[in-house]
Order: sequence, then structure tokens, then C-alpha cells
Amino acid sequence: CELVKEPGCGCCLTCALPAGQPCGVYTERCARGVRCLPRQGEEKPLHALLHGTAVCLSEKSYREQAKAERESREHEEPTTSEMTEETYPPKAYRPKHGRLSDLKAEALKKDRRKKLTLAKFVGMAENTAHPRVVIPELRQEFELGPCRRHMEASLQELKSSQRMVPRAVHLPNCDRKGFYKRKQCKPSRGRKRGLCWCVDKYGMKLPGTDYLSGDLQCHAFDSSNVE
Repeated sequence: CELVKEPGCGCCLTCALPAGQPCGVYTERCARGVRCLPRQGEEKPLHALLHGTAVCLSEKSYREQAKAERESREHEEPTTSEMTEETYPPKAYRPKHGRLSDLKAEALKKDRRKKLTLAKFVGMAENTAHPRVVIPELRQEFELGPCRRHMEASLQELKSSQRMVPRAVHLPNCDRKGFYKRKQCKPSRGRKRGLCWCVDKYGMKLPGTDYLSGDLQCHAFDSSNVE
């Protein structure tokens, strides 16, 4: 088998986990060429990594699965033009350049403004979490959102460190699309629960919230104020 340093102090050698085997922060490391990643569709990726229910996958396989899942969602969800036509059915009589054309044009303008705003906030989140990464296509955010990139950078830091200290590295809590979940927490230490705080989908701390231990309710904040 391929020998790697064991978790913890790394003073001994152990067999690396091959592709397809369950893995986590506290398990043996994955073999060369594969990484420990949450399964596609995992609702609690942070929980999976901490409890050893993630899986060793190659980067290529992981991206192919993410692309297939994204394309599946695109086929299931109606497009902007389809939603516009269903919401505003054509009347019995209308001019050549009537109300329907105006509504389509307005919908396209709103969509362009939304994409520009989204690209701006993604850039802000990248500058605070890790060095800026150039995104060739905006749709890539659904394949690898800012939270998922932050998580992979943290896992890479754990993998490359000489002494593995999991509590010293914050693993973010991501949703299925790779964005930050509203509630973020640091790992617990024994019986003492870690500090929690509220963020928006791009990882920015919500104004008016404090770092608290225990049960912190983040759903009470109006998302329209931060998104």
C-alpha cells in the first residue's frame, strides 16, 4: 500500500486510503491523486468531514459529478423566458411590439444586473477568505462556490501541515451549491461548545450579530438586508 503519515502527530506511517473509501479530518489520508471531499448532494458537508463520512475522490471525478448535478438542475428549473411567458400569457390582440416584448426586455435587464452584483460580492468574499481566483465563467460559482473553495483550501492546509491540529483550522459550513450557510461555528472543545456567528451566503458576517456560544438563531435575520 501507499505509505503516508498517520493523523495526529504524524510520527508513524500508515496505509493511505484508496479512491472511493470513506474519509474525514481524523481518518487516514487519501492516496496520492485523490482528495477527501463531501459526497455530491451532502446536506451537511462539515459534519461529514468531521465524522469520517466523506469519500476519497479524484478532482476530475468530483468536478464531473458537480457538472452533471448542475446540468440536471438546469433541466428541471424553468428558464427566465419560460417563467415570463407563463406569468404573462398573450392577449387576444396586441401590437407588434407589445407588452410581452417589454416584459422580456425588463426581465433580461434585471438578470444582467443580478449577475453583475453577484460577481462583485463573490470577489469580495474571495478577498477575505483567500487570495483572489479569476473566474472564467460566472456559472462556475454553482460548480464551486466561495464556501466550497474555502473548505478545500482549509483541507489542503491540513493535508500539507507537518502537525495536524484540526481545531486550529476553521472548516466552513456550506450548502449544496457551495455557498455559506447562515450559521457558522468553530469546533467544540470537550464539553465547551465552539463560538457561532451569522453570515450571508458569501461568508460576510452579518451586522448586528455577535460571536456567541450555544444555540444561536440566525434565521431571524432578514436575508433581503444582506443579499
